Amino acid sequence: MLHTPAAFARYRGPMHLRAALLALTLAAAAPSALAQQQQQQQPAQPRGESWYRTQLVELAEVLGGAHYLRILCDGRGDQRWRDYMRGVIEREPRYNTDLVDSFNRGYRQEEARFYSCDNAARQVEAELRARGLRVSQALSARHQ
Repeated sequence: MLHTPAAFARYRGPMHLRAALLALTLAAAAPSALAQQQQQQQPAQPRGESWYRTQLVELAEVLGGAHYLRILCDGRGDQRWRDYMRGVIEREPRYNTDLVDSFNRGYRQEEARFYSCDNAARQVEAELRARGLRVSQALSARHQ
């Protein structure tokens, strides 16, 4: 079958229109993409004192909850998370009251939820450990 140029002439107008629309769309999207790329390349803003305090308080609450669940499941001899909390307080004594209050709040929250050690309690303790790790990594990144 032989195609003649006349058969394609009727498609040239719509194709040029589509090409023009595509070019306009790409041109409009380019500044947005460039702005996003520049934002990603800019260094992170320094985290302030209120952010730091909030993270410490969250870490203390997580440690309190994890401590309760740990002693519930492994006995009172296991003081891993309380000892860790003591280390945090030694490093940040100016937040002593806030940290102790948050630790105790986390402890009481988990105490109200779990009366005995079961799979759910162990799962929550693992989740708290993971959350505490994320918070502590964010805190340590601030000092690097």
